[in-house]
Amino acid sequence: MAANRASKIGASLCRPAIAGAVLAFAAALAGCAGPAPHMPDMAAGTGSAGVVAKVAPLDCRKYHQRLAASTGRPLQSAASGSLKPVDHRSDIEDGEAKPLPHLPLFSTFDPNQTLPPGWQSWTVNRSKTPTQYALTEVEQRVVLHARADGSASGLYVPLTPREPGKLRWTWKTRDVIPEGDNASGPREDAPLRVFAAFDGDKSTLSLKDHLMDEMARLMTGRDMPYATLMYIWGAKRPEGSVIPNPHTERVRMIVVDSGTRHARQWRCHERDLRADYRAAFGKEPGRLLAIGIMTDTDNTKSQAEAWYGDIAVD
Repeated sequence: MAANRASKIGASLCRPAIAGAVLAFAAALAGCAGPAPHMPDMAAGTGSAGVVAKVAPLDCRKYHQRLAASTGRPLQSAASGSLKPVDHRSDIEDGEAKPLPHLPLFSTFDPNQTLPPGWQSWTVNRSKTPTQYALTEVEQRVVLHARADGSASGLYVPLTPREPGKLRWTWKTRDVIPEGDNASGPREDAPLRVFAAFDGDKSTLSLKDHLMDEMARLMTGRDMPYATLMYIWGAKRPEGSVIPNPHTERVRMIVVDSGTRHARQWRCHERDLRADYRAAFGKEPGRLLAIGIMTDTDNTKSQAEAWYGDIAVD
């Protein structure tokens, strides 16, 4: 019965690619339902970049200083010998990821651990090859290494719901994806993504979005977040471009790095989630529910190698 029902819902959606988007974000960013500020109906995406957001990358020395100040944790290096494995078995509750009050920092882990404890794996769907992630030591600091080969998957941390604050992260890529175009579904890939999931009033959503929610619930047992704000390293679009996801208007992307100019260099960013949400969606955000990352090359069938440093949210 459930399979038949899901099939009927799937037939109601305009394109099969929508189901892929549902699985990607529903499986990754399940959150708690609850009231949030109203958002108007989102117009159908045109597939082109729109509003420009101000982008001003941080000097990476200032980034590490601000990160230490915001987390209350001293800067560490893998060479210091002070890193110890962290036991996050308590982060799983009744088979589900337990929301955490903060993001576990990659630099606090032993590089011999395969994946960072507290970060949960997710896949786009069973037909996709997963991207390979592993902790590694780079320049005496533990970071997360991502390697994609026609693949797509990610990691995420469900957070205790809170008001959106500042999001800080550092990343580096070996590759850009020359064929990539995040406004085009068949070419919507990125070597680096950091995204934030938000709660909201789902009664304001369109019939299509309600059908997407029901399909996600049937196929994954989880709901899609009300809205997702994603920061990406693009191929051609100018830095600051705000791009509607070509599959669903509930996901908006902001290009914070673009092209090959800064490839193979560490780039450090600090973003005001509330201000960026306003720029992308035109209204106030609801509560922040989760933070995640993804490196994907499944649409362009290309390769990418990238690194994520510490990510923190106020």
